[in-house]
Amino acid sequence: MIPIERILEEMERHLRAAKNAGDPAAQRESLAAIRALSEAALGSRPQSRMPEVKPVPLAAPADQQAIRPAVPKREEDGANGDSIFDF
Repeated sequence: MIPIERILEEMERHLRAAKNAGDPAAQRESLAAIRALSEAALGSRPQSRMPEVKPVPLAAPADQQAIRPAVPKREEDGANGDSIFDF
């Protein structure tokens, strides 16, 4: 394990670099390094910002015998195909 004193020295170095940085990208880079060093010192792992995805088992396919065949269209005189009003 890295001694805490060494981690603190690195954090101070990155803090000075962030204060003296001319552009925001360099500041953010130094601050990200400080965050990583803090997490290393505390012994924790960074938390993921995305929720953990757990697989969901799929249902078994329906039994082919349970599916009824479609009723043929009525083609009688006066019937109008798939209408719900066909008797």
